[in-house]
Amino acid sequence: MNAKDRQIIKAAGKKALANRKKGFHCSESVFLAINDTFKITDPAMVKMVTGFHGGGGTHRKKEGVDLTQTLEGMAAGKETRSGDELPIVQIGHLCGALASGIVCIGLLYGRESGTDDLTCVDELCYEFHRRFEEKLVEKECRHLFPRWKAKSPTNNCEYVYQTASEIAVELILEASTVVPECQQII
Repeated sequence: MNAKDRQIIKAAGKKALANRKKGFHCSESVFLAINDTFKITDPAMVKMVTGFHGGGGTHRKKEGVDLTQTLEGMAAGKETRSGDELPIVQIGHLCGALASGIVCIGLLYGRESGTDDLTCVDELCYEFHRRFEEKLVEKECRHLFPRWKAKSPTNNCEYVYQTASEIAVELILEASTVVPECQQII
């Protein structure tokens, strides 16, 4: 990996953190960071990944709970109640940051025809999962959030946002090296 690529990777991580500061959650922050790095598609397509944050959905335990405010408090590290004490329930499955990285890989290397080869996109997504779990230990929001929130000076998942963006960008930059069937498009 050359110095220019390392600089691109670090810049993507910083973009994810800047997106968080604008109020975006994990899936949105990571999508926007990768998308901005590679100019993949219209940034307004961030809407397609919004529902991935929190592991794929959130439910209010009772009417009248301001879901947006509660989630923002959690994402900003201001919400200190434990999961059982919160007025919401999150699905907690696949981390939204991981899901958005997969979406971006698919946008770049996915198929346009049902007969196109799957090798490149599947191997890249597999490697993204592997590197993500190697670096962050977990892949599900329900396990990542408490782990990284506890280790974060800001009491949130910003490290996950940053790390997922960096891993995805690194993988995209070295796609043809990691998976010979991938044509280097970046």
